Amino acid sequence: MALQIYTPSYLANTVYHRHSLFPKPKFSIKSKKPTVDADPTPDPTSSSKKAVVPGQGFGSSPSPSSGSNKKKPKGKRERASIIRRSPVEKPAFLTKEEEAKAEEQRKNESAFLLAWFGLGGIILVQGIVLAASGFLPEEWDKFFVKYLYPSFTPTVILFLAGTVAYGVLKYLENEKLKDQK
Repeated sequence: MALQIYTPSYLANTVYHRHSLFPKPKFSIKSKKPTVDADPTPDPTSSSKKAVVPGQGFGSSPSPSSGSNKKKPKGKRERASIIRRSPVEKPAFLTKEEEAKAEEQRKNESAFLLAWFGLGGIILVQGIVLAASGFLPEEWDKFFVKYLYPSFTPTVILFLAGTVAYGVLKYLENEKLKDQK
């Protein structure tokens, strides 16, 4: 296969300064091998062809029950039958005793998380107050340095240790549930 570009002869021999008047070159593709038609003459007696019904688009299938050429009004279609299923019910794995125990555990966990959120808020307020203590009056600054500064680091350490312990506890609970299944 070869690609040949034909350029007009007046452009090949002379310098042309008008850029907008350059004609577009003509391309032609020539093949060295002759082309072979896949099916040069179809056989009209072959039975492998399907009967094509005109007017059917992609995805439509001919219905065997409609022998006549009835045209439906535009926009009117047959609806498929709707099958309603019963809703999925939750299986009753837990007994009343286990359900009460789970509810108590949920309440305790919510209380713990709320307390931990409060401790995080206290740490945030302590940090802001300690950062702003240089801009406050001298008496306030002495008070914060005397009482707040020594308690800040242990509070942060307690928060981090408790958070890590809670994460490990939840991880072990999830592993225990996976082993039961």
